[in-house]
Amino acid sequence: ICQADKTFLDVGAHIGSVIAAVHKHAPTIKIIAVEAMQEKAAKLRHKFPHVVLHACAVGEADGEMTFFIDTQQSGYSSLIAPDDNQSHIHEIRVAFKRLDTLIPDDAIVDVVKIDIEGAELGALRGATNLLSKCRPVVMFESAPTRLSSNYESQDLYQFFEQREYEIFVPNRLAHNGSGLSEEGFLESHLYPRRATNYFAVHRDRRIEIRDRARRVLGIHVA
Repeated sequence: ICQADKTFLDVGAHIGSVIAAVHKHAPTIKIIAVEAMQEKAAKLRHKFPHVVLHACAVGEADGEMTFFIDTQQSGYSSLIAPDDNQSHIHEIRVAFKRLDTLIPDDAIVDVVKIDIEGAELGALRGATNLLSKCRPVVMFESAPTRLSSNYESQDLYQFFEQREYEIFVPNRLAHNGSGLSEEGFLESHLYPRRATNYFAVHRDRRIEIRDRARRVLGIHVA
C-alpha cells in the first residue's frame, strides 16, 4: 500500500517482519520504526541499518512510563498492565514519546502500522499533527481491552471519526462500500471476532487507497 519514496512508520516493530516486507516491496520507501524493548531495538538496528529506529514507547506525552514485558511471549508486551499478577511479566521503565515529537516535520508519512497491544489509541493521540498533515493510511490492531486499560474501542472509533477517517476490515479495503459503522466496529470485537487488524483511511483518500489496494491484489474493474 505504501508508495515508493514516501515514509512508512512502524510502531511496535518487534522482530522486524513488517519492516522486511516493506523494504522488499520497495527499497526506496523510507522506514521509521519504534520499539520499546531495548534488546529488540538493538537487534533491529543491526539487522536493518537503513531504518531510523527509536527505542522508546509512544503515547500522549513525553516522559517515562512503566512497560510490561511478557517473557514468555514478547509480542504481547505492552504499556498496559496485565489483568492479574503473572510471574512471567517483567516491569521496566522506558522513555515515552509523542509521535509528533519523534517524526521530522519534513517526513511524508504515507502509511502507519501500529501494533502495541492495546495502547494504539494513546499513540494516535500523540500523533494528531502527523495525521492532520499527512493523512496517512493507518493499519492498526484492536482487540477487546484489558481491564487495566484506559483505552476503549469506542474511543478509538470516535478518534478516527472526528478526524474524517473511515475504518475497514482488511478484505473490504478494495471494495466500493463505506467503512464500518461504530456499531459494526464494536461488534467485530465480540467472540468469535471478525477481525483484529483494521485499516483507517481518510475520506479524502478513500478512492485513491481503494484503487491502490486493487492494484496490489490484481483486481481489474471495467
